[in-house]
Amino acid sequence: ITGITGAASPVADAVGDAVAHLRRHTDLPVAVGFGIRTPEQAAGIARIADAAVVGSALVEEIASRVETSKADSAELIGAVHARVRGLAAAVRAARKDPVEPGP
Repeated sequence: ITGITGAASPVADAVGDAVAHLRRHTDLPVAVGFGIRTPEQAAGIARIADAAVVGSALVEEIASRVETSKADSAELIGAVHARVRGLAAAVRAARKDPVEPGP
């Protein structure tokens, strides 16, 4: 699966198939991160991969705050921290209910 970081939402079936394929060929952890912006998307990826890469979501959060409100540092840090907490909570919840890898 190829793509541009932050460009589109991941397609669950294709990602799941790719992760299963990788797991057949390596014992290394598998990280997935194309277009993961929401807690629901992060949870979906966390159920099938070892890591959900959410860098673009955080860059978007920072950019939107800086461009629209010229937020002070404390406000900006608080907003990014809240976004990270939401994404992390979704990943932790998903880890409690993982999807079995494909064939």
